[in-house]
Amino acid sequence: FTPSSNPLLLVAAPRRAVQHTSYLMRCARPLLRGTLRSTRQVATAAGTSRKVLDVASLADVKREGALLDTEDDNVAMVERTLTWKPLPLPPNRLNVGTRDLFCSSNNPLHHRADDIGRYFQLDGSTTAFSDVFFHTGFCGTEVEQRAIKTPALMVRGPGLELRDELFRMQQEGLLASWPGFIVNGPRGCGKSYTLNYVIAAAQQADWLVVNIPRASDWTLGLGAKSTQAPNEAYRVTDRAYFKEIPAHIESDAGWGGVYENPEATTNLLISIYLSQKSKLRQIKIKDERLRSHYAQGENGHSVEPTLADMLAPVAHDRYNAFNEFPTPLRPVLDFFDELQRVTEYPVLLVIDGWNHWQHLTNTKHWHSSRPLHAQELLVPRIFGDVLDYGSRMQNGVMLCAVSHAGASRRSLPRQMRKDFLPPIDWRLDNLGGRAPSLLPCVRKVPAYSACELQRALEFYALAGHMRNQGLQEQLRSGSLRRKVGLITSGVGEDVFKLCDAM
Repeated sequence: FTPSSNPLLLVAAPRRAVQHTSYLMRCARPLLRGTLRSTRQVATAAGTSRKVLDVASLADVKREGALLDTEDDNVAMVERTLTWKPLPLPPNRLNVGTRDLFCSSNNPLHHRADDIGRYFQLDGSTTAFSDVFFHTGFCGTEVEQRAIKTPALMVRGPGLELRDELFRMQQEGLLASWPGFIVNGPRGCGKSYTLNYVIAAAQQADWLVVNIPRASDWTLGLGAKSTQAPNEAYRVTDRAYFKEIPAHIESDAGWGGVYENPEATTNLLISIYLSQKSKLRQIKIKDERLRSHYAQGENGHSVEPTLADMLAPVAHDRYNAFNEFPTPLRPVLDFFDELQRVTEYPVLLVIDGWNHWQHLTNTKHWHSSRPLHAQELLVPRIFGDVLDYGSRMQNGVMLCAVSHAGASRRSLPRQMRKDFLPPIDWRLDNLGGRAPSLLPCVRKVPAYSACELQRALEFYALAGHMRNQGLQEQLRSGSLRRKVGLITSGVGEDVFKLCDAM
């Protein structure tokens, strides 16, 4: 980039919010998480366009010709085109050169050590935005993306190291030998940022990427940020709320105490289907029992079933569950069971805020005032133990990040401590000796280095987020970096908030 160029561009065709609501979603939230609306309005950098699969709007239904897979479906899909245009920059922004601010390539597979501290954008030249983040949203709060209107990411050392470690394990055939990684670090230092970078790299390298950007969707409610938000969970054995219940669950009394949040799980399955449909169609179901159950293909004729055949009925609402109970239970169990057997693609299973699943939820037991623990919910129960689920993945790995932000978690009542261990304090060195088996899986993300902090300030100035003309000389000389570093200790979240005030 030359100093006179404008490397920031804006998505010109924002994606519509899904209009389907139901009894399951009577809080009037859209089926796909509300934060997707911010993702659809962010900026990227390139003058290219990309096709994306989306849920049809009312206007698409009226046109009919644009619809896909409409036979016997309650929800139709449509193919849209994302295009990009320059992001208008404020005229009173600070002057910043871009020669050393941006990477020479927006492809995360091309980044090297000398790119650390530089920015790249999720644009139309790569598939991460259109195929993953467009459907799932970014990991983290997305506050920065909404404010600056660009999903530009800084290349940081921890992200590069984690990317290289994953690719080296794939090349050496070691993915099955390692359960996963847990990204840890101080509050606001960029743990979710690191997940986003690795997701972009894995997607570009043709991995199957399953992204769970907010584990709190199960514990607090879909898209919720407060323990006072409405949240509902139902017993998985209750046929008033669930159908397609596997026989082994109905016959096992131990499953009577397991609950499910259908809103969060349905949202997850639909986002996986929309973001990874082309790959799911190439992955055959390997369990003989499941193959016979899903032998009816997406188009109604008998075929060798794939993982797409598991999720298509959920995405198209062939179970007639969007408007009323019961909702199907089998797809989530079968899909994550089969995900462990996938060998056609390397699999990256990402969970941000994974430590939420070690805490209490804001929903309660049936006819009781006792709060539910996250491990009593179906999806957190499946993924709550990285060493257990990750070790059974034949060609994949789990990548989790802990969160120190968000709503304060309730402490575990004394009477529940005989059933559940108190949560690990991830802020302690060596985890306070609580989980020595997890220590080899932990990867640390530190605060900004001096170089990264200077580049972050220059980027915010370029995007118009910092407009105080009196800071121009301080930004050029580096004295602003030193002052901001003293105030924030290089914590990225605090740097952004301070620049917002300037």
